[in-house]
Amino acid sequence: MVNCCCRNIEKLPMKTLKTLIAVTISLCSYNAYADDNGDLETRIAKLENNASPSQFKNSQVSLYGSIRPTLSYLDNGQENSWDVRDALSRVGIMASTEFADGWSAIAHGEWSVDIANSGNFGKARQAYAAIASPYGQVGIGKQRPAQYTLVAEYVDIFNHGNSPYAYDYDNPFFVDNFVTYKLVTGGFTWMAGAQVDGDSGESGTDIVNVGVGYDLQRLHIGLGYISQNTLDSNDIEGDNQTLGGVVAYTFSNDLYLAASYQEKQYNYDAGSMNKDRSGSTLDTALAYPFSDDYTVKLGYFMFKDGIDDNTSADYNGFNTTLEWNPVANVRVHLEYLDKNFDNREDDRAVTIGFKYDFNLTWRD
Repeated sequence: MVNCCCRNIEKLPMKTLKTLIAVTISLCSYNAYADDNGDLETRIAKLENNASPSQFKNSQVSLYGSIRPTLSYLDNGQENSWDVRDALSRVGIMASTEFADGWSAIAHGEWSVDIANSGNFGKARQAYAAIASPYGQVGIGKQRPAQYTLVAEYVDIFNHGNSPYAYDYDNPFFVDNFVTYKLVTGGFTWMAGAQVDGDSGESGTDIVNVGVGYDLQRLHIGLGYISQNTLDSNDIEGDNQTLGGVVAYTFSNDLYLAASYQEKQYNYDAGSMNKDRSGSTLDTALAYPFSDDYTVKLGYFMFKDGIDDNTSADYNGFNTTLEWNPVANVRVHLEYLDKNFDNREDDRAVTIGFKYDFNLTWRD
C-alpha cells in the first residue's frame, strides 16, 4: 500500500502535495510535543496554572442607571410654555473587593445625563474611594453628606429635580473634596464629614457635617448638623449653621409619612452692619399605594431665608403626584406643583414623566 502510494505521489498536483507535506510535519511536531509534555488537557491545565490571578476575585461590580425625562407645562404668572426637562438622570458604576475578613475596598462613580438639553454626559454626582471595615467606613472624594443621607432623603420621594422642594434651595446634596466616616451599629447610623478643599473646591466653601440616624422596623429618626463657610450676595464672608431632623414611618398598610424640619442661622461678618439672620425649611411627604401598580403622593413645603425686605426668596407650596409602576424598574408619573413666593410671581407646573432604571451586577 505504501509503495503504491509512493509510486503515485508524483502524479499528485503540486498544491495537494504541499498540503500533505504541511499536515505530516504538523502531526509529527504535535506527537513529539505530546510525548514530552503529556496530552492536550495537561497542557491546558499548565496554562491555567501559569495565568495571572483574576482581579475580580472576591469582588462585586454593579453598572446601574436611571433615565428620567419629563415634559412640563409651566405657568409663572406672566407666560406659559412647554419644556422638556430632566429629573436627575444618572449612570453609575460601583465596585468592591473584599481583601480580608470584614474589610473591603470600594470605588464609586456616578455621572449625570442631561436629557433636558444636549444629552451631555459627564457631570459628576459622586466620585470617591472608600475602605469599609468592622470599625466603620472611611471615604474620600465627592459624596453624599450626612444631612441628605440621614435627613433629607426620607422626604425626597418625588419625581422632580428640585425635590425636596424646601431643602433644595440652600442645602447640600453632594459635597466635593469630602472626607467621610460612617458606622452602623445596633440600629444607629453615625456619620461625619468634612470638606477639605483649600478654598479651591467647586463651591469654594468648607463644610463640617455630622449626623445620626436610628431605624427600628418601620420607623426612621434622623438628626444632622452642618457648619458651613460661605459668602452672601455681596461676597461678605459668613459662617452658617443648620440643625435639622426628620421622622419617617411606614404603616402596616404601606402608607408612608415623613416630615423634615431645619433651623438655619446665617452669620455674616459685615463690620458695623448686622447681617445675621435666621431661616428654616420644612418638607413633608405622604405616599400611599392604593393598588399593586398605582401610588398617590402628596407634599407640602415651606422655605424661609430670614430676609425681611423684598429681596427675600421665601416661598411655600404643595405638590401631588400619581404614579404608575407596571414593573419594578419602570415608572410613569403625572405631577401638579404649586409654588407660592412672597416677592415674585408664583410658579405652577403640570408634568408628565418617565423613569427607567437598570442595574447589572457581577459577583465572584
